[in-house]
Amino acid sequence: MVRIKQFGRFSQLLVVNSTTADTGEYSCWPRQCDRSDCGKDEERTARTFVFFSDPQELFVPSDDYYEVVQLRSDRPTTLPCQVTTPLAKVTLHREFPPEDLPVNGIEISYDLKKGFTIHHPKPSLSGSLFCMASYQNVRQISTKYMLIYINYPRAPPVATVKASVSSVHAGDNFNVTCTAVGEPEVDTEITWEYPGQEIGRPPYIQESTDVVRSGGHMQKEWVSVLLVDGARAVDEGVYTCSAQNLQGTTDVTTRVKVLPALQTQRGRQSRGRQ
Repeated sequence: MVRIKQFGRFSQLLVVNSTTADTGEYSCWPRQCDRSDCGKDEERTARTFVFFSDPQELFVPSDDYYEVVQLRSDRPTTLPCQVTTPLAKVTLHREFPPEDLPVNGIEISYDLKKGFTIHHPKPSLSGSLFCMASYQNVRQISTKYMLIYINYPRAPPVATVKASVSSVHAGDNFNVTCTAVGEPEVDTEITWEYPGQEIGRPPYIQESTDVVRSGGHMQKEWVSVLLVDGARAVDEGVYTCSAQNLQGTTDVTTRVKVLPALQTQRGRQSRGRQ
C-alpha cells in the first residue's frame, strides 16, 4: 500500500505493509505549469532503487510460472530476474538440456536491478531458461522464460518497380515488375494496388525468388510481375508495389497510360472505300 504526502517544498511517498513485490525503482519529478496545462519535467526526474528483502523469498514474486520472451536478432533481450536482496548470488541456467550459461559481460551480462541481458541473441539460446538465486542457506529459481528466436531484419526491404512500357494502346499487353531485396533468412511479402483491382484486373501475377550477391553480401530477391492482357481504359493509372518484412514496408509506384487502340490496315482501307 502506498501513500503520498505533499508538503510545501517536497513530497513524501510512504510504503505501508511492504512486501517483496514492492522491490523496484521509484521516481519523482517536479511539475511545470503554464496558464493552461501542467506537465512532467523529464530533465529533473530523480530515481532510486529500493530492495524489500525477505530471506525466504529471493525473487520478486510473479503470477506467471512460464513467461514467453521474444529473442529478437536485432536488439538485446532482458530476462527480468529481479532479486529482493543485493546480497543474493544469481546464475542463469537452461532447463533442457540442463546447462549453466556463462555470463561474461559481453554475450550475456547481469544487473541486479534489471536481470540478465542477452546482448547478441542467436538461435542456440532459444528454449526454456531460468535464474537461480542463492543467499545464506536458501536457493530458489525464478519464473521460467520460454525464449523464442525471431530473426528480425535490420531494415525494411529495398524495392523497385518498373512497367514494360509507360504508355500502351488499348488491346495490347504489358506488365509491371516489382523487385524487393532483403536479408536471406527474413521473409518479405509483396502486395499490389493497381487500377481495375476492384473488378479483378489484371488477372495474372507471377512470383519468383532468388539469392543474389550485392555489395559483397548474399541477399534474397523477390520478384512479382503483374501481367495485363488486352489493356483497357480502366488499366490506366498508378501501380503501387508494397514490400513488407517484420521491420517495415517500402512502397514504390509507377504510372501507365492507356492510349486509344491502333487502327488496323484493313480498317483504314474499309473506311476509305466508303
